[in-house]
Amino acid sequence: MDLFDVVRSCIRRWYVVLPVLLIAAWFGHHIYRSAKPVYYCSAVVAVAPPNTRLDQAAPGVPVPQNGLLVVGGAALITNMETVLLLDSSVHENVVEAGGKLDYTVRMFPVPATSPELPLIMIEATEPDPIAARKTVELVVAQVDPTLRTLQTQAGVPDDLMVRPLVVSPPIVPIPGMPSRTRSTIAVFVAGAGIAILAGLVVDVLLIRWKARRRKRQQTGIQAADGGDTSDGARNVHPQDKHAAAEEVAVDSR
Repeated sequence: MDLFDVVRSCIRRWYVVLPVLLIAAWFGHHIYRSAKPVYYCSAVVAVAPPNTRLDQAAPGVPVPQNGLLVVGGAALITNMETVLLLDSSVHENVVEAGGKLDYTVRMFPVPATSPELPLIMIEATEPDPIAARKTVELVVAQVDPTLRTLQTQAGVPDDLMVRPLVVSPPIVPIPGMPSRTRSTIAVFVAGAGIAILAGLVVDVLLIRWKARRRKRQQTGIQAADGGDTSDGARNVHPQDKHAAAEEVAVDSR
């Protein structure tokens, strides 16, 4: 079966294909129209190293320092902080305070060829603008305690700890429409495939049913012509036989 056979089958069984296509089109239209706007909110937080440094000390006296800054700089601390802000304990604190769980925390995006900046980007996309902004504000509030806990565990002295600095506070939530074209097209394509398949199946079944019916009728005519030698069979008028043959031909069509 080639493409032309498929097209002919769908045309013959238009009463099966067309309703399925209409249902798929209606369902895709419903999905397209039912999409609701969402609201995006974000904030940017930096880490600020201490503003004082002891360059010299008396012989034999250890020089205090922030070991995390020495090993990897502010970028290392920022990366570690992004991981901590996605911890389950932070999630619980945000949700208990009235925020949402599906926020995102990542390093500030920069070109692939540029070094990472010590900036944390906090984002939330929610159906409610109030919930989006509140979630971002609550996550920003968690930066200071988690950053302090991280450095305390590393043994950093309090006066040498890096501090969070809110570079960009939570912005006014921006409305936007989620992508709905792709889902609508997917629904219509799936519906078209189902319609074609249904048309082919119905066409094949009807063709086979008509073939079996034609075969039974031809067998009955042959039996009436050659097998019945009674007076009734011998007295059948030729025109009646011709009419029966025409009826079989019409049924086969």
